[in-house]
Amino acid sequence: MLILSQLLMALITYPCLLRSAATRNLSDEERLLINLFKDYNPSARPVIDSANTVTVDIQFSLMHIKDLDVRSQVFTTTGLLIVEWIDERLVWNSTKFNNASDMIVEADRLWRPEFAVINGAEKLYEDYKAFRASISSIGQVHWEPGGVFKTMCEIDITYYPFDEQVCALVFGAWSYHTSKMNLTTSTSVVNLDSYKTNGEWEIFTTSAVRNEFNYECCPNEKFSNVEFKVYLRRRHTFYVLNVILPSIMTSVLLLSVFFCTPNQKVQIGVVVLLSFRIFLLNVAGNIPKTSDHIPLLGIYLTVTMAITTLSMVLTVFVLNLHYISDRPVPSWAKTLIIDYMGRCMCMSSYKKDKRRSTVNGITLEKIGERIARHTMEEEGFIKDSEEDFSADWKRMAEVFDRLFFWFFLTAILITTLILFHPLTKACMKLNCATTKT
Repeated sequence: MLILSQLLMALITYPCLLRSAATRNLSDEERLLINLFKDYNPSARPVIDSANTVTVDIQFSLMHIKDLDVRSQVFTTTGLLIVEWIDERLVWNSTKFNNASDMIVEADRLWRPEFAVINGAEKLYEDYKAFRASISSIGQVHWEPGGVFKTMCEIDITYYPFDEQVCALVFGAWSYHTSKMNLTTSTSVVNLDSYKTNGEWEIFTTSAVRNEFNYECCPNEKFSNVEFKVYLRRRHTFYVLNVILPSIMTSVLLLSVFFCTPNQKVQIGVVVLLSFRIFLLNVAGNIPKTSDHIPLLGIYLTVTMAITTLSMVLTVFVLNLHYISDRPVPSWAKTLIIDYMGRCMCMSSYKKDKRRSTVNGITLEKIGERIARHTMEEEGFIKDSEEDFSADWKRMAEVFDRLFFWFFLTAILITTLILFHPLTKACMKLNCATTKT
């Protein structure tokens, strides 16, 4: 009997417990969510009058530059999109909900603007469902989705490693034309408040521009997009210390060939040529590999290699002159090269000594040498009476050595100045910007 009474009591109290649980006090946000999303359809545009246009403001906050692949021309960045629009269906009186003026909701429950990465390298659409949105009582929706963006970037490496690049991220509507959804931006720059510096690239300016266009098939339907441009300048300190300066020092070492003794010229020249070749093999991995634009550094190294090779050829020419002794130097060559060019090369020891005594155009030293040689021939000490002309040829070889030294020094200076010419442009831009500020 006791058991039956307990069962009867339980049956009576159970519905009451269910009603009390069902009618428990809801929080302000719960009541607000129920009120807002009771008949909300996220597929419909957030306007009461379908003739109205949804204006979407979009900004981009750059957080990090992950990579700029020169060969594939892909610009990889990490950033946030700051998107705002008005949803006319999500308006409430905050006083009815304990002054709740804003709330955070899942993005899946909202109508969200359609925007694609127009110049995307891999994907046009990203999945932003995990990012929640903030709604204010006036219907303003604030949404900040983010991720890793891979976009196409046309790269010009002509002035590598002193090059500057312009890469863009273009976000636009794929289906909605401007009469339905109008993409715009309230800023003219990229937000860099959360940006972390990159070791290879530095940002010297940014821009944000809204564009409007139409396709040939549908001239009356215009589409809008927002283009965020990032202007990059390569940090060249690494390349100067590890590529350019060793190349210049190797070129300067080449000049020592023209001051060496004949026995050392070939050995030092071969050492310089081999060291430069080994250096080129190590540097080749740092130079961008593309055929669209030839980097200035590649041209510089090729020219330096050509100068080194030409110096070896001219060294062989000088050695051949140095060891000629069986024939005299032509008078025109002696006048033009030894006398005139010798003076131009500041080789005063090759000037004619006008104070020496002459007899019929022959110096007394030459007369003495001929008398001594004739006497020694009569005594049998000298059987071959041929004259030795090696002194004049050696003088000519030394003049050519000095000429080639100045020639190669000038060539090295010119190529180096051409290589560093882009730095002068950057310095001029920097000085102009400093003067304006």
